[in-house]
Amino acid sequence: MPPKENMFGKTMSSTIDVEKKLEAVYNSSPVISFLWKAEGEWPVESVSGNVSQLGYTPEDFISGKVLYGHLVHPDDLDRVHLEVDKHSKKKNTSFFALNYRIVAKNGDVRWVTERSFIKRDSEGNITHFQGIIIDNTELERTERALMETGKKYQTIFEKSPVGILYFDENGVVTHCNESCARVLKAPVSKIIGFNVLSKLSDESLKEAVEMVFLGNQGHYEGSHLSVISGKQVFAKASFTPIMSDDGSLLGGIGIIEDTEERRQAEELIRLNETRLEALLELHQMQDSPMPDIAEFTIQKAVELTGSKIGYLEFLNEDENVLETYRWPYQGKDVLSVNEEPFVHPIRFNGFWGEAIRARKPVIVNRNYASEPEDDFSGSSEVLTRHVTIPIFESEQIVALVSVANKDSDYNESDVRQLTLLMEGMWKLVQYKNSNDILIEALRMRRVLESVMSSSPAVVFLWRPEKDWPVEFVSDNISQFGYKVEDFTSGKILYGDIIHPSDLDRVRQEVDRASKAGFSDFSQEYRVLTRSGQVRWVDERTMIHYNKNGIADYLQGIIVDITERKQANSFMRLECDLDNVLGATDNLQETFERVLEFTLETKAIDSGMIYLVDEKTGEFNLTASRGLSERFLKSLSHFSSNTILARLFMTGYPVYKYFSEINAMLPGEDLGFEGMQAMGFIPVKFNDELVAAIALGSHKDLEIPANSRNLIETISNQVGIIISNMKNDSGVQKNKNHLRSLLDALDELVFIMDLEGKILHTNKTLHRHLRYEDRDLYMKDFLLLYPPGWEDDVLSNLDEIMENKSSHCEIPLVSKEGTLVPVKTKFTIGDWGGQDVLIATASIVQNPGMEEKREIKMEKEINDYSVS
Repeated sequence: MPPKENMFGKTMSSTIDVEKKLEAVYNSSPVISFLWKAEGEWPVESVSGNVSQLGYTPEDFISGKVLYGHLVHPDDLDRVHLEVDKHSKKKNTSFFALNYRIVAKNGDVRWVTERSFIKRDSEGNITHFQGIIIDNTELERTERALMETGKKYQTIFEKSPVGILYFDENGVVTHCNESCARVLKAPVSKIIGFNVLSKLSDESLKEAVEMVFLGNQGHYEGSHLSVISGKQVFAKASFTPIMSDDGSLLGGIGIIEDTEERRQAEELIRLNETRLEALLELHQMQDSPMPDIAEFTIQKAVELTGSKIGYLEFLNEDENVLETYRWPYQGKDVLSVNEEPFVHPIRFNGFWGEAIRARKPVIVNRNYASEPEDDFSGSSEVLTRHVTIPIFESEQIVALVSVANKDSDYNESDVRQLTLLMEGMWKLVQYKNSNDILIEALRMRRVLESVMSSSPAVVFLWRPEKDWPVEFVSDNISQFGYKVEDFTSGKILYGDIIHPSDLDRVRQEVDRASKAGFSDFSQEYRVLTRSGQVRWVDERTMIHYNKNGIADYLQGIIVDITERKQANSFMRLECDLDNVLGATDNLQETFERVLEFTLETKAIDSGMIYLVDEKTGEFNLTASRGLSERFLKSLSHFSSNTILARLFMTGYPVYKYFSEINAMLPGEDLGFEGMQAMGFIPVKFNDELVAAIALGSHKDLEIPANSRNLIETISNQVGIIISNMKNDSGVQKNKNHLRSLLDALDELVFIMDLEGKILHTNKTLHRHLRYEDRDLYMKDFLLLYPPGWEDDVLSNLDEIMENKSSHCEIPLVSKEGTLVPVKTKFTIGDWGGQDVLIATASIVQNPGMEEKREIKMEKEINDYSVS
């Protein structure tokens, strides 16, 4: 018989196999078990075999060659000691968990989670720690990457130019950025905590928010009275639900955009489009009878201005008879082809003829009851407001448009819309076969559609390398003609679209901000669209630095500010020019200041201004800048039949290369001046040539378009100033007489307005105090008194104004700081129609003679005071 199988031996073999399998599984596990002694750097008494994952063998630890503390990352070792000590001191604690880094034998850094039990002896003393460590390096890296991503999105949230708010599942706002607070016109502190479900009063806005709680998007656009700020808010908002993975609502996010400026721009665009559409319809009425054209035109004039009634009048060649069409037409909707227009002489026209007599638009924003002789419409009406505009053909008034009874005041925008509409109508009447209006209308429509398609902000993420490669760009980069892929593919760098003239400056600004450690900065510069257009943008950039303080990426938002730049340039020009021209009433000095102002314009470095003789038409040089005496001598005077005169008499600005001008001029070759380009700008008032401006550049071959716009704006202002000076010549003559009288006096005289600004000083004051006129003009009169005496001077002046005293014995101070003892008398007077304070100061030498001088001087000033 075969021997029986040894069952015991078979059982032992199976057990050994199972243990080996379990040991193999355990050794491949990421969980490593330890038994540490509770001393020093934690010597190891026992460790599982899978410690080989760290490059060590169990013998390395059990032999004492390697302590566990040697594995702990040096930057974390002190923290681990503190944490272990803290838990060890708690008598009722038997377990703790820690997160820290260890260093493998090959130098790799691993993040681990330790979970350990505290072993105590019978007396409660800690003898050992028994625990496991689990490698969670990948999890830790993922969490830290998520934190970094969260910081980036937090930056976008806080710095976004668009308003963003978040509300929870109960409708309570929990987050809100500054842009949102600006749109809602309330501080962030008042918005956070606001319940959008229970406290909103505007029904449309409330419905948009409630869509979120139904799991859908909600949209709102309009204006409402904010219950948060109590102010009128114009906004566009989109509300989106935020759902959890299980489909439950967590809350909602709102994106809010300020539409007030856009609304105003859209209203202007709407009016422009309405006018352009009206012009197109007029163009299609080429074969219609005149009454139909007139009725349509005045109807559109009423609609454009928001008026209730309107009139259109045509004048004959003598400007003496009006053919009048009224809208709405009394008794029927339109004028019949056979309808006879209402006709009467202009002399019976009352205030309706004021625009014809003044030859300019007239706006009246007050209640006005029409009197019988003023009513050219055949019925009397009460007019609350009206505007009347003449339409010219050359110098003759050919038509007159009047609209009335608008709910708000008429303004220059109404004048502009009516003028453009009527000019278009008159072109149709005169040139029915012309297609100019249609071409211009289509061009303007394309411009308007382009403006409407633009978006407010584009977001970028750049690498801090040369010319800034783009990692991310928002879709609305399309407003500049580019696609997202153009940048993210590396085909185009951001620096490639920056205007070449601005690129070095932008590079320097980014480099400066990075080296200085700035976290954010802003700058304005020009970019080129794909089509080659130049746009101004406002860039707001955030710089992110790594742990070593080196910039690792830049995040920026760019906003197209081209329109704002253009508006600011013209507003600054108008303001600065008013200041320049308002500082003097002398024509020669005015021209000098105009040239100084004009030479600030880009590319312009020289110029001449001529006055045109009203009788002979000759041009006489009055002011110049930046030109040689030899050049000026050749061009200081020329008659109306010369080539130069004809350049001005075209009626339009002319810009040419100087070589062309030099070739046309007879006589001496003027090439010695080194001039490159010149512009010839006529200065007109009421279509009459009154002056001429010639401007030049020694360095540029042509005068750029933006400089031409500024120059022509200046020339328009100069024409008005010349006309005003001619009209005011009588007042100026009287003022010059008084100036001559004051200059002849021995007393020091200064005249100031009631705010204390010096308007005039006489020659005696200049001689004794060493000042020049420009040192004192429009300066505070306290400049003439010693420092520290201001309170005494003002106290004396208060008494004078209250008629308690009329004298002041405080000394004056010269430009060099020398005190001049004087006795000053103040009187209230008139200076060209302006109330002023006149101060006459006598140098104190002989008191007896002073009283006589004062009596004589007071009599002479009163005799010649300007009324």
